[in-house]
Amino acid sequence: MTKFDKTLISYISTTTDFADIDISVEEHHGRKYLIARVDVEKIDENSPRYDQSYAEKLVRKRKINQPTFITPTNSLEKRLGDASKFFGELEYKTAFLPKNYESLDGIEKKVQDTVKEINPEFDAEFSWDSDYPKPVLSIYLGGSKNYDEWYKPKYGHSASKFIGDLEKKVGDNISLNQYKWRIINGKKKAD
Repeated sequence: MTKFDKTLISYISTTTDFADIDISVEEHHGRKYLIARVDVEKIDENSPRYDQSYAEKLVRKRKINQPTFITPTNSLEKRLGDASKFFGELEYKTAFLPKNYESLDGIEKKVQDTVKEINPEFDAEFSWDSDYPKPVLSIYLGGSKNYDEWYKPKYGHSASKFIGDLEKKVGDNISLNQYKWRIINGKKKAD
């Protein structure tokens, strides 16, 4: 990490928005990334340690009537933009990586059990996309036959309705809609 990287981290961390978020600079494939380590327990609404103010610092907020194809800027990207006004053009990308990720294990197990009750070929898992500070819930339908014969006639292209129904079946007041999710008609890859 260069002296400038340290200066940039210090500049970004001076705002109260990032005072309690671990930030580092890492290089991957010749590009520099400003990395925010996200405390999954604080950002997950199902966690007893959920911190709404912490989550609001990181999660992108869509403006009213903003088209879905326009991705709102997250606060880390905004702060990096502010830094470029001060330091000049910066060649950094932003990324979010999780810490305390194992806190999702219990919810993942409940979702897996529930989808397997619907169909033994179904599966589920949590993963992480570095461009978004919340977990991704992937539901695997086990193949195109299940998609064509079960999912499509019941839900069409409405993943949100499926997730809502799944949330009711999982129970325990577990919110699944808070996650970014994917419905995949294939099978989950072996670990």
